[in-house]
Amino acid sequence: MLTTGFKLWFGIFVAAFGAAVFAGYTSGGDETGPLTVAWKGAVGNHVSYGLLISVAAVAFGLALFSIAFRDGDAEAAAELLGTETAPPAQRPVGGSWWPIFAALGVGATAVGAVVHPAVFVIGICAVAAIAVEWTMTNWSEKLSGDRAHNAAQREKLLRPVEIPVLGTLGVGVLVLAMSRVLLASSVNGAVVVATVVGVVVLCGAIVISRNPNLPRGMVQGVLLIGFVAVIVAGIVTAATGEREFHQKGGGEHATDTQSEDGH
Repeated sequence: MLTTGFKLWFGIFVAAFGAAVFAGYTSGGDETGPLTVAWKGAVGNHVSYGLLISVAAVAFGLALFSIAFRDGDAEAAAELLGTETAPPAQRPVGGSWWPIFAALGVGATAVGAVVHPAVFVIGICAVAAIAVEWTMTNWSEKLSGDRAHNAAQREKLLRPVEIPVLGTLGVGVLVLAMSRVLLASSVNGAVVVATVVGVVVLCGAIVISRNPNLPRGMVQGVLLIGFVAVIVAGIVTAATGEREFHQKGGGEHATDTQSEDGH
């Protein structure tokens, strides 16, 4: 019987291989090249075809692993180990936000590669930070069956790094994103935007400081929404471009300006 994991990875394999064949035929491949992985003929664009075939190969390998180990089924594991009882299962750890954050970071990187170098840098910084956090979270969740102990070990290891490094990266990303917003706004609009953002940050800090018993999850959620909103605004305004700057003073341009003012 085919397992759920096998069906998932085999479906990804079929989709990736189909996309590779389509890319091969539409980019100059001959009749048999895309179907035979360039064994009998040309495949067209080697970069796109090679990437999609690589994804298909990895997915096919994971599908084989899934069906070989029966998706980690308890009865199958007991049979493989030659024991009468299955080994103890890991305690459920719940959902995770890291896949969503990783998707946002990869999306920002892809958009920045086309739109603006600043957006590309934001995406790279976000992906690097998320990769470290996600990896360490997965590591800590498997230390033991005690969630409190796992969380304490994670904080003990990462807090000395998270506060200075991620704090610096976060401030840099926010400053870069806000600079794109201000540069795309008009002269008076930039003043309004800076004032509103400053007031919101100040009021938020006052509310948090006067209510130290606020739920930690709620505070983190508000900060996350604000962080994502600033990054999205930075990407959108970077795509629209900066406003035109008219420099006054110095050189021939200043003389022409003074002449026009005299008339």
